[in-house]
Formats: sequence, structure tokens, C-alpha cells
Amino acid sequence: MKTTGIIAEYNPFHNGHIHQIETIRRQTDTGIIVVVMSGNFVQRGTPAFTDKYLRTAMALASGADFVFELPVIYASASAGLFALGGIALLESLGFVDSICFGSECNNMAVLKQAADILLNGGSQFNFSISQSVQSGISYPMAQHMAIKKHFPGIADNICEEAAKPNNILGIEYLKALVLLKSKITPYTIQRCDSGYNSQDYSLNKGNFISAAAIRNAFINEPEPLNAVSPFIPLNTLDILSQNRDRININENMFSGVLYYKLREITCTCGDKEAVQRLAGFLDVSEALAGRIIKNMCNYNTFTGFVQTLKTKQYTYSRVCRSLIHILLDIHTYDYNIKLPLSTGNCINPLQVTPYARLLGMNKDKSHVLKKIKNTVLVTKTADATRLFQNSSILKQHGMESFAKKTFEKDIFAADLYRLVSKQGNNPCPDEYRAGVIIK
Repeated sequence: MKTTGIIAEYNPFHNGHIHQIETIRRQTDTGIIVVVMSGNFVQRGTPAFTDKYLRTAMALASGADFVFELPVIYASASAGLFALGGIALLESLGFVDSICFGSECNNMAVLKQAADILLNGGSQFNFSISQSVQSGISYPMAQHMAIKKHFPGIADNICEEAAKPNNILGIEYLKALVLLKSKITPYTIQRCDSGYNSQDYSLNKGNFISAAAIRNAFINEPEPLNAVSPFIPLNTLDILSQNRDRININENMFSGVLYYKLREITCTCGDKEAVQRLAGFLDVSEALAGRIIKNMCNYNTFTGFVQTLKTKQYTYSRVCRSLIHILLDIHTYDYNIKLPLSTGNCINPLQVTPYARLLGMNKDKSHVLKKIKNTVLVTKTADATRLFQNSSILKQHGMESFAKKTFEKDIFAADLYRLVSKQGNNPCPDEYRAGVIIK
């Protein structure tokens, strides 16, 4: 029985996601679908629309067999680390045969060619990217310029496709498979909606719109569930309808706690020390740290501050991720791998994701979990520390402390999300009381 992995956010789950699952079932001999899913914070640098437990229930109701949580230090990171974390977790399970991802181009040859260039472009190629970034150009644009400069014969096609959001992630998945020397086979299917970043729910293709468009409906529509009902599976609609106090969580709910964290840093030391402290967080450069300090007097809301800070170099998403990393106390030293990533590095999946936290499963497939030998399976929060301390595989690679610290970040992020997002009488579950969701 073949197993296919999916790396996802399901923010929230929609028709495009069930199309992917059904296409995998229909076009392959896959018997088990394993999802690695972001927890309560997502890759664009915001809190998730709804908590990970509801999103797990949506996935299981629509055909997923297992849902594992992607640790927050990867779930909230840029595309490269996000992809590396997801692939490493799938690889560490030991029973995943393939990974399926959506893309705009649906052309594996083009995606592999782009991944090869970005991994093996050479020192001059990487130097060109570095120079462009230092001059104030955003990293995606710097990559685009370097490809056009060093690979002019194939640049146009590669650059066009490498700039599209799902293609970007697909390329990063392919790079991660190489970096981890994984035998997992990748394949892609066509993305069906108007685009990852499309927020217009009137621009639908059939019954497909993006998760961003669904979230936008909750901002603009008096009856958002009615507005988006054609674009999400019926079981997802039922879950959302029955848990209205746990949905539509947004970054501005975190404006107060973010302001407190920034003020605690910027007001308790001089500007030079504040820059050094801020620049220790993932994705925060010294220049961005300086902009944060300079503009604290203009702080109003999370999104308002992002708009104030963003520039051509610092895109909206980059600033969001930077602020989330400050809020969640995620530093560059929280990773157990050398950054930036390089094919010269030999990466063990345990160096990336030293445990697999199970959020939900199909009980009829539970026997598959017995195949997990090369990582620590966590099903109960209270057991995690003991499991890490007693794990022979973690001891063999000296990863006990890294596993404990990474897991603590997950718990902190989940607790903060639960506290801030609490609405009415239906908060999301406490980490020590929430069990594995069984279908």
C-alpha cells in the first residue's frame, strides 16, 4: 500500500484541497495520505484562520489519514525552511513513498530545472543574489535577476514560473528532497483556482477559490459562511458553522501583545543594543531592526505597522514573518542546521524535525504508526519530555535538547494563540487536554 505525503496549511480547508486528495486517490495507487500541517501560525507570518484542531478535523473528514504538526519554527518561516521542515518530517516517518503538491505550471521538468539552478548555481550566482539583497532588492527579485544574468538561455521560462507562489514552494520541496538525500518521489498537480494570493471570491474557477479569498469574505461579507459555501466541502462548512467562536482569527488580535514585546525590547536598552536584540530574531536584519525602532511611535495595529515597515526590499510577507518571529521568540540559533542551506551540508532529518507530533488519524490505518522507527512519535503533550529523554535515536544523534526546545516553542505558540483568540465560550483546546483527533 503506497503512502503519499502532502504539506499544507488548510487555512482554511477548501475545494482545492479536497480536489488534491481525490486526485491522488484517483490517479495513483495511494492507500494512505499523510498530511504535515502548520499549527496555529502559518507561513505568511500570521495566526491561522482557525486552530490546528479544527483544521485537522477538516482534513480527516475529507480523506486524509494522518495529520502531523509542522513545528512552528518551520511553519512560520520563509519558503525554504517551511519546505525543509515538511519534507524532513515526512522523510523521518519512514513509510512515505511520494509527495504531491499543487503548482501553477504543472510542469515537473521546469520546477526541477529551477531547483537545480538555485542549489547548484555556483559561487558567482550566489554572490549576485547577495549583492542585490544588500543593495535593497528583495530576495525573490534578487534570485530572478541572478538567473537572468547567469543563465540567459533558459532565464525567461524559469523566471516566469519561479515567481509564482505555489511554484516557489514546489521548487523548495524539490530542493529539500535533494538536501536530505530523500528517496521520496515528488509529483505535482495543476492548481485550480485564480491564484494563491487572489483575494477576490467573485473570481472563481468553477467551485474553486483560494484560502486568501475565503478569509477575505470573512472581512467583507455580513454572512461570510453563506458567501463561501460553494467553495468549501460540506463537512468543512459544518465544522465552521458549529465553531463560529474559533474561526476568523487574524493578526490584529495580536496587536497588543506584539506592541508589548517590541516596547519591552526598544525601551529597556539603547538603540544599538535594541538593534542587536531585534536582529537576533529570524528574518530580522539590522536595517529592518532600525526601521522598527524608528517607527515605534507610529505603531497602531499589527497590519498597520507592517504597512509602515514594508519597502521594496522588505515585502509585506517578510515583515509579517519577522514580527511573528519576534512575538514567538524565534531566533536564528533555534535551528540545528547551518543557514543558509547548501548542498555542501549533509542534513539528517532529525536535525530538522526531531519528533513527529500526531494531531489526528484514521483509526483504520493506525497500524501504520508501528513503522515509525527513526523519530519520536508524540501523541500526548505531557509525555513529550520523557519521550525525548528516553529516545535512543535522539541520544544517538545528540538531539534530546533540540527536540525539547523546539517542542516548547510549539507549546508556547499554541498557548499564546489560544489565549489571544479566545472568543465567547468556545476557546480552542488546551495543549495538555487536547488529544489526538480520531476519525
